[in-house]
Amino acid sequence: MPPALFSGVDTNSLTGVNQLLTNAALILMWFVGVLSVIFIIVGGIMYITSAGNPQGQEKSKKTITYAIGGLILALATTAIISFIGIVFKI
Repeated sequence: MPPALFSGVDTNSLTGVNQLLTNAALILMWFVGVLSVIFIIVGGIMYITSAGNPQGQEKSKKTITYAIGGLILALATTAIISFIGIVFKI
């Protein structure tokens, strides 16, 4: 489970903003991961139930491809944000 949004956040100073944004990013990544797995499963079920229909197979392949692409994009975005944080010591 992702952390609670305000867990570990110091609400009396501005230093808690960094922890708040970190918690929000973790929650968002958890949500994206779960959603991607759901869409990969749905795409697999669509592929199985297409019964040889080329249009159904193509649609299911696109669903799986887009789900994996979205997950990769979300992970890359998180990596870029972490890199920027390390470079600028935020």
